[in-house]
Amino acid sequence: MSSFSRLLSTISKKVVKPFSPTPSTQKIHKFSLLDQCMGNFYMPLVLFYPKHQLEQGPKQLSKLLENSFSKALTYHQPWVGSLRDNATIHCDDTGAEFFEVEVNCPMNQVVHRPDLTFPPGLSWKNVPHANDGGRLSVAQLSHFDCGGMSISVCMSHKVGDARSAFSFLKDWATITRQYPNGELSCPSYYVQDSLMPSLPDGPLKFPVVVEPNAEESVEFEKRFFLSESNIRALKALIVDDPSSIVQNPTTTEVVSAIIYKCAVIVGANISNGNDSSSGFSIRFTKNNSTFNKINIHNREHSHRLLYSNI
Repeated sequence: MSSFSRLLSTISKKVVKPFSPTPSTQKIHKFSLLDQCMGNFYMPLVLFYPKHQLEQGPKQLSKLLENSFSKALTYHQPWVGSLRDNATIHCDDTGAEFFEVEVNCPMNQVVHRPDLTFPPGLSWKNVPHANDGGRLSVAQLSHFDCGGMSISVCMSHKVGDARSAFSFLKDWATITRQYPNGELSCPSYYVQDSLMPSLPDGPLKFPVVVEPNAEESVEFEKRFFLSESNIRALKALIVDDPSSIVQNPTTTEVVSAIIYKCAVIVGANISNGNDSSSGFSIRFTKNNSTFNKINIHNREHSHRLLYSNI
C-alpha cells in the first residue's frame, strides 16, 4: 500500500459552476481583518460511506452529487470565486473542481490509516495555493472496489474556517437529500470587513498566519479509532466519578478531553516535569449565543473540565 496512488484511476475531472450566477451586488467579497491574517493553506475533509449505506448505484450517485454540488455552491459564492489580493475575492463564479476516481482496494484499508486517507495522487495533494491561481475549493467522489464510497472536499482556509467548511458540507447534504427541489431557507453567512473591519491604514497586504515551510517543519500524524463501546465506557467513567464537574458529557467532549489529557501527559514527560501551562477549548453556538462548552486548563499537569459562558 506504499504506492497507493497506483491503485487510483481517474474517471472524470471537471469544473462545476454555481447553479445560479452570483448577483451583481455580491460580486465583491471583502475579507474581515481576521481572514486577512489567514494564509492560503487548504483544509481536507473526507466522509466515508460503506456499501450498505448507499441507496443508489455509482452512476446515479455521481450525477446526483455533481448536480447538488452545483446548487450548494450557489449559496457559498466565495468558495467559487477568484482571490484578487489578500483582502478581496472576486465572486466571478469561476467554479470548483470536481474529481471522480476509482480506488482499487477495499475502503477499510484506507479508513484506519491516516497516511492513506489523503494519499499522493488525489485532489488535495495537487491543489495549488489560491494566490497562485488555484481553485478555492475542490471536491472528490471516490469509489472503492468493495462498493463503498467517500466524499472529500479540500477548501481554502483563506475563505473560511473549519466551521465554514462543515456548513458547506451540511448544506450540500441537505440539497442532495431534497434534490431537485432542495432549497436553503437560511444560507450561511461569511464574515466580511463590515463586521470586523480592516486596520485604519488599510487592509493587510500579506497574511500573518502562513503554512509552515515543508523543509523546516516536522509533522507527526496518528489516528485513534474509538468504537462506540469505548466511548460509552469513557462516558461512564466520567459520570460515575463523584468529583467530575461534567455530568453528561457529549461524545465530542469525551474524545477531545482524553486526547488532550494524553497530549499533556506526553508533554510533561518531554519537559522532564517542569511546570507548564496549556489550554484547550471547543466553542459552539446554541440559541444564538456562543458558549465555551468545554474549557480544559492545565497548570502543573493537572486536568479540569470547566463550563463558562463567554
